[in-house]
Amino acid sequence: MADLCVNGTRLYYQQSGDGPDVVLLHAVTSNQAVWVFSGLVDAIVSAGFRVTTYDLRGHGASERPATGYTSAAMAEDLYSLVEALELAPAFVVGHSFGGVVALHTAILHPCAIAGVILSDSFFPGLRAIEPNFGRSNVWLDLRETFGKVGVDLSETVDFAGLFRATTTLTSEQTRALEALVGPVGRGWIRQLPRLAETSCGDEVLSEAGLTADRITSLSRPVVALYDEFSPFLATCRWLKENVRDCVVEVIPAAKHLAVVENTAAFTESVLRHLKRLAVALAIPDRLV
Repeated sequence: MADLCVNGTRLYYQQSGDGPDVVLLHAVTSNQAVWVFSGLVDAIVSAGFRVTTYDLRGHGASERPATGYTSAAMAEDLYSLVEALELAPAFVVGHSFGGVVALHTAILHPCAIAGVILSDSFFPGLRAIEPNFGRSNVWLDLRETFGKVGVDLSETVDFAGLFRATTTLTSEQTRALEALVGPVGRGWIRQLPRLAETSCGDEVLSEAGLTADRITSLSRPVVALYDEFSPFLATCRWLKENVRDCVVEVIPAAKHLAVVENTAAFTESVLRHLKRLAVALAIPDRLV
């Protein structure tokens, strides 16, 4: 992996392919490996794009500053990376909080972004339309998993509490958790204690200036991919009704992590929309 210092933080990235630029942004507590292991990077490269993935600050191999985890701060990281690597304008595919960062960047720095593909994103600025956010099915599943090893997480979403809880796990609890989440989840579990040293848990749930009005001001095309059993379908409907250039699509048989839960359908949808956007925006290269 190569590295690049942006906004005082060293980020690690990988790049492959040739053609119109696509940047993939992972979710909070994840890292860029999710895109590689799912095969999405290879699929996008084979379709004629250049793909850049990177670990968000505090995640994966990237540096872990104490603060700077709002969508606004990470939007500046993305913008600086796009500028430094001369990717502009880039299509950005973002899962969950990665989609929030992508959209925030498109609003703050539209010249850097050609289009955004969101995957099951929750926007703190739209919290009022998601009354069940605190008890989303994803959090309840996570709470049940930790409960099986004797860890009682909050009844409502609390990333900071989750991070703190993992710092007190015994070796036996850690092994049991890793057995429950499987090989893909092991790296995820091991990363959580490091985030407890930062403000990430609180900052990722802050509005950070990305209000409903700012979202409706978006000037770049958006594709909103939401999972069939997503906890955020109200957000999906809101985006369809209020963002003027927004295409919505539902990924079947998934509830928040379609890239893993229904890889084939998610990959097909991303490729189809990337090709459509590239042609519509006159950025064709050697697309297949």
